[in-house]
Parts: sequence; structure tokens; C-alpha cells
Amino acid sequence: MEVRKAVRDDWSSILKLYSVVYTSPRSEFEPKDDDAVDIAHTWGVFDGGKPVSVLMSHEFEMMHDGAAVPIAGIGGVGTLPEHRRRGHVRRLFQAAFAEMRERGQVFTTLFPFSYPYYRMFGYELVYSRDHYTLPLAALDPAGRTGRLESVEPAAPEVRELYDRFARRNLSMRRSDRWWRQHARVSPYRDQVFTYVYRDEDERPRGYLTLHVGTDESGENHVTVRDLAFQTDAVLPALLAHLGVLYPHAKRVSLRVPTDVPIDLLVPDPEVINHRRSPAMMGRVVDARPALAATRWEGSGELVVRVNDGTPAAKPGTYRVEWGDGSAHVTERGGTPDLSVDARTLVQLLCGYVDGGTALRLGLVESRRDPGDLASVFPAKPLYQNDAF
Repeated sequence: MEVRKAVRDDWSSILKLYSVVYTSPRSEFEPKDDDAVDIAHTWGVFDGGKPVSVLMSHEFEMMHDGAAVPIAGIGGVGTLPEHRRRGHVRRLFQAAFAEMRERGQVFTTLFPFSYPYYRMFGYELVYSRDHYTLPLAALDPAGRTGRLESVEPAAPEVRELYDRFARRNLSMRRSDRWWRQHARVSPYRDQVFTYVYRDEDERPRGYLTLHVGTDESGENHVTVRDLAFQTDAVLPALLAHLGVLYPHAKRVSLRVPTDVPIDLLVPDPEVINHRRSPAMMGRVVDARPALAATRWEGSGELVVRVNDGTPAAKPGTYRVEWGDGSAHVTERGGTPDLSVDARTLVQLLCGYVDGGTALRLGLVESRRDPGDLASVFPAKPLYQNDAF
């Protein structure tokens, strides 16, 4: 049994493994030039030279407290049925976690098939998506301002608008490769269209990428797959155009950042259907650089004990001292102000859970009161609209 990175000669066997694991029929297994990046990011457990379990650890950048930090995006985890329950995935994560530390990756994220399963490897929920559905009739076309212009899905203005919009925690820095793959969508075949919104002065202020199709009730439905807007006030201006673009559609669905108050932006909030669903899990790769990458408000210090002993975040005690917009983190002993495991630590640092709530729920132990912890670890605006 061998744990190692995949090479091109392994790829045909790995694709066959994926066909079995994900019950995905396919007939072509030869590696292509476009596969080179995926091959380079794949770890495998090999038995007799054949892959029996695999995991992809992609290199990305993610926004964290105003700066882009390197992360590992985990995907393509799978084990052949007859080789399951032998600890192979744990072996793969141990190898991947070591590589992440070498790369200087601060966090690792994934989209799970099972939340309890990935908690075994130290991952925890860090993002829940807010899905909104509302009738197009609720958006008054008479209130339209500016205009929409149909553009290519990866047009320069679209990319610039996304980069300015995606400043919230967990937003991905989209690479040139991501945009090239995005541009492969065929608008007329797939009925996916991108529109830039221009204000009265012809300045680009936002965009929508839309899919138009039929929902389960047989009615035409507009789904916003991707969007960006410079201010919250731009969103209703964007949406007001949809009733004119698609007068035959009954409803529109969209996902927005956690801090965007849709109920305050629509004339009749009673018609809004809001569904919140768990989406992404995160993991601290190493506590010290994760604490140092976090923005701490004002000035102060905190001694944090990380109790978790799994491979991605070794246990230890850290003193965080901050002020003037910077933080200094040292390893030290002594009595901690806060004791936390790695799973809750990633929720606190990303801002999915505030410190006061974590204390009240018994997720942490602290000598500080809930109000103080909530100011040290506030809830933060989050947005994640990409998969890997």
C-alpha cells in the first residue's frame, strides 16, 4: 500500500475509479492536456500500483478579513467500494495536510456529502447559503433605472465587478483558469446569459448571470447563477429589469451574501420565500498563521488554547496581541483566556459564529463574558458562490 501524488499514467485508472464511486457513466479515459492541473493536485492510495482511494487538494485564494489568503480546496474524494472502511481517506488527509503546511495554506475548505463524516477530519460548517425566491411581479419594472447590456460571461467588466464585490470572507479569488472554464458556457444551447447593469452615467455597477428554464411546476423560472453589485441599492435596480427581460417567467431565485437585507429591498417582503441551507465546511490548517491572518479590531490581547489534536491543527496555546491594524502571534504556555477546538476556531475566525454565541452554546470555554467575546470574534459578512 502506497500513499503518493498521482502522475499522468495514473489518470485513466483514477477516472475509472470516479466512474464507479460517483456512478457516472463514461467511455473516454485518456488524460487530456486540461487534466494536468487536476492530476498535479491529486493524492492517491495505491494498491499494487492501482489507485483505490483518491483526493484532490486544489490551490486557491480566498478572502479573509480584507486580504486574499492561500487555501486548499478539497474535492474528488472517493474510495472504491471494496476498499472502504480501511482508513484510506484518513491517510490521504494526513498527506494532504502536511502538503498544505508546506504550501503556507491558511485554511482548507470543502463541500461535503456528509457533515458528520468530514467532522472526523476536523472540518466544520463555515457557510450556509441564503436562497431567495420571489415572484417577478413583485419587482416593479416602472422603477427601473439604467440599462442592462448582454456581454460575454467572462468579459473584462464582469471580472472587474466580481473582484470589487467579492471582498466578504470565504469569497474565492477567481483565477484566469476559472474564468476560461466559465466562458465555455454556450448561451443559446444552455440558456445562460450574462448582463452588465449600467447606471444613468453608463458606469458598470453590477452584473447577473442567469439561467432560464422550466421549474417543477412547469412554469418558466429565472435562476440567478452569479451576480455582483457595487452597493446594496444596485440590487433592486438590477432585479427590476428581469420582468422586462423575461415577461413569460413567474419567479426568480437568487443567492446573496449574508449581510444583504433582501426583505428591505423588495416592496412586499411577504412574497419572499427564504431558505437557508448548509453549504461549505472549513478547517484551520495551522492555528498560528490563521490567527495572524485574522483582522482584530482595536487593540488588545488574548491567550487561546487550541485543544484539537488532529493533524491539521496541532494542539497548543497562543498569545495574540493586536493593535494598529496588525497582529502578533506567539506560542506560549499559561492560563488561556479561551479554550477552543479547531472546528469551532475556524467558525470564529471566519465569522460564521460570534464569540458570545459560541460561549453561550458551550462551544468554547472562556474567562471572558459573552459581550467581550462577541466584540473580539464578531459575526462577519460571508459569501461563497463557487464550487470545486
